[in-house]
Amino acid sequence: MDRFQELLWDLGELVNLPLHVDKNHACTLLLDDRLEVQLQMDKHEENLIFWAFVHEIPPGKFRENVLKDALKVNAEPHPFGHLAYYEKKNMLILHQFVPAEKLSGSELLEKLESFIEEAEEWRSSLDQGGTSPAKYHRADHKPPPFMR
Repeated sequence: MDRFQELLWDLGELVNLPLHVDKNHACTLLLDDRLEVQLQMDKHEENLIFWAFVHEIPPGKFRENVLKDALKVNAEPHPFGHLAYYEKKNMLILHQFVPAEKLSGSELLEKLESFIEEAEEWRSSLDQGGTSPAKYHRADHKPPPFMR
C-alpha cells in the first residue's frame, strides 16, 4: 500500500473524513472556505509536505514589509516550517517537510493542527493589515545576531 494513502486513511479516521490521494498525487483540504492546505509526498517519498496558501499580498510597500517579516521569521528555526512567496499568484505560502517513515496518524494530526494554527495566525494578521502575527513583534523577540 502507498505510504501517503496509508497516512491519509489514518488521518481521515481521526478527523472523520474520507481522505484520498488525488490525480496529482496530493490531497487538498479546504478549511472554512478561507485556507487551502495541500498535503503531498516529496519525489523520494521520504517526507510529507504541507503547503498552505496563506494570503494574497499585492505589489507595493505592504508586500515588501510582509516579505521582510517572513525572512526574519525564517531566520530562526520553527516547528511549523517556512514561509515563501509564490509569484504566479502573489501569495504568501507556508510549507513544512515532515519525515514520513515513522509518522503515525496521530502525530500527523498534531503536526497538521499546529501548522494550520500558524497559517491562520498569518492570514488573520494580514487580513487586519499587519505584516506578521503579533507574537513576532514582541519586545523580547530577539532577531538573529546578523540582523541586530
